[in-house]
Amino acid sequence: MTLKNAFIYATMLLATQFTFSGIASAHEYKGGNLHIDHPWSKEVPPTSQVAAAFFTIDNHGKETDTLLSASSPIAGKTELHAHVNENGMMKMREVQEITIPAEGQQNLKPGGLHIMFFDLKKTPALGESFPLTLNFQHAGTVEVEVKVEKATYQSDAMKMDHSGH
Repeated sequence: MTLKNAFIYATMLLATQFTFSGIASAHEYKGGNLHIDHPWSKEVPPTSQVAAAFFTIDNHGKETDTLLSASSPIAGKTELHAHVNENGMMKMREVQEITIPAEGQQNLKPGGLHIMFFDLKKTPALGESFPLTLNFQHAGTVEVEVKVEKATYQSDAMKMDHSGH
């Protein structure tokens, strides 16, 4: 291989790495030992006063971490939520924290744990993103962007969840 060809090959390889790393990390976030993958929200009607956010948190550390709170400028109030069974009825309830086990994963998804936004100041439209601040016990503050997806959207974590079978 000539020096010129080696240079061209190296340049193309580097350009490819930058291109794909930008795509891969465009919607992944890291805070301490935590990796947060594809924060998303379902598209809601323009008059809606509520919305929710979902994502997967992988804990690559040897210590359990805890999501203590969340906030976003799009909402008057932001809460951590879970669906719970109360006398045979599924209801949404605020939870004080969400645990991410050491060397484990926590999926925030429709019908399970999630982030709720109330008193929306701005209803985000399909394709838009909005900021979300997550406050963890050990990882500290992690800023993410939540992408608004179609109401029928399913994340990879949801597609792989076969717990209902």
